[in-house]
Amino acid sequence: MPSIARVSTTAVALMIGLAMTSWAGTESSPAHRLLAPYGLKQFPDLYRRALEAFLTAEKLYQNGDYGGALKGLEQLWAQYPPGSEDWARCNSSIAGINIGSPPCYYGLRMLTDCAQWRLQRGAQRSRQGRPRMATLTVVLVGRSKGIQPTSWAELEKNTGREVEHVLHPMLLAHNQRVIHQSLRLFREYVLAMTEGRLGVRTEVLYLPDLCVPVHAVAAPYRVAELADGAMDQMWAAIPPEVVAATDWWWVLYPSHVPEQYPGFETTEFITGGMGRGPDGASPCFIIDDLWLVRKPPHLGRGPYSEWERRAYLPQWLQHEFFHHLFACYPEFELEAKDHQWFNHETWPKDFEGRFEADYFYEALHKRLQPLGNPPLHVTLRYAAPPQELFSALTTESLYGTYRHRPVENDWHVGTIQPDAEAGRDGTPVLRWTNTAGVSWRLWPALKEGVLRTGPDNPYYESNPTNGRAFRIVLRRDSNGEYVSEVAGFQFQEGFYGRETP
Repeated sequence: MPSIARVSTTAVALMIGLAMTSWAGTESSPAHRLLAPYGLKQFPDLYRRALEAFLTAEKLYQNGDYGGALKGLEQLWAQYPPGSEDWARCNSSIAGINIGSPPCYYGLRMLTDCAQWRLQRGAQRSRQGRPRMATLTVVLVGRSKGIQPTSWAELEKNTGREVEHVLHPMLLAHNQRVIHQSLRLFREYVLAMTEGRLGVRTEVLYLPDLCVPVHAVAAPYRVAELADGAMDQMWAAIPPEVVAATDWWWVLYPSHVPEQYPGFETTEFITGGMGRGPDGASPCFIIDDLWLVRKPPHLGRGPYSEWERRAYLPQWLQHEFFHHLFACYPEFELEAKDHQWFNHETWPKDFEGRFEADYFYEALHKRLQPLGNPPLHVTLRYAAPPQELFSALTTESLYGTYRHRPVENDWHVGTIQPDAEAGRDGTPVLRWTNTAGVSWRLWPALKEGVLRTGPDNPYYESNPTNGRAFRIVLRRDSNGEYVSEVAGFQFQEGFYGRETP
């Protein structure tokens, strides 16, 4: 293995300090070189210093000099504290560049968390041994097809031309380099979030022959995204062994945004967000391919440079991931309403700061890390348990009362008990009955880890992907490893926990 050259912590702190105190004179600095072609005078001082601190600290961190990275970051925060007015006033929309808003703020906060954890909790990590790994499968959909509007009139009428798109070649080039660039800081952040207990392994699955439906609509939101049935087609095309081994998903599909037409050159379209995997529980990032290739008009202009991608894409990944985390821990009410952090009046009283990234920082350090039960490194593992653990279950081990998290209506609490016709040849042996008085039959297929349902299930036809079976969820031990005990079941993208007998 080649040796890694390291710069001393003192030298690094001095370098960053000089960059911050006399920035205009550091013509060899990364930020100076990158911004000079656009005209340095139009960039606020904080903008330049934030970019310089991010690029320098990121490089030092990658080289293993966590102390040097943290010293530079702390110098920046000392002069411009998180959530301060300076960040609020700093213009980030300059020259079509996108490094986040405020500039590099999300990346700086994430990188600071990473460096602090590496230094302050390294001994604890050593005692814990190697982290468990969550497998993130990046699904590259080869083609998409749908009606694309050529004007606003067509968009509003849902008309246009039928077109077929092919995945942008940049996502495949150089061993999928743009994907790995986008994930680099986020993967380290997950390790820091879980205090060294969970890492992220990335696998890329290219489906060149898969063509999924896409559409563009104007209301209730302006979107150009996957149409109904697209996800079902994709899940069906993925080998079962990949599904079983995957904890998290990232779906990238050929963009359907009609930006080539004059009327849409500066129009913002929603193209994805956070969804769920084929099990109805695992997190699934969804976005079009151009999101990694060029800046959409509401964020900038032109193709992404590598340094813009490294600075901004972790922000998007963090935003979507926290949607999932808040749903995993509804008891904290951190997203009782959609994007509630956009309204500062809805922040918990003990939260500080003013930006979304501040909210995520507070949520992590004041709720998720100290109070999350089960802890993050357990909650965030979704790959299927070994089949033999399901085989050890009995129908009697499924009897009991189950509650949805959270309980929102009488359909969210119910029992699994023997059916009145249990034991007859070819008849089901279990029945689900909720407190609303609605019930339906269940056929155990324990080796597969499911309880199948039939047409008497009211969701059987409306949700064929996640509404036709209860997926048994096994309990995990303190390390996140599965044991042959029933913790609950997953149904319709909701978890129903088993009450302790």
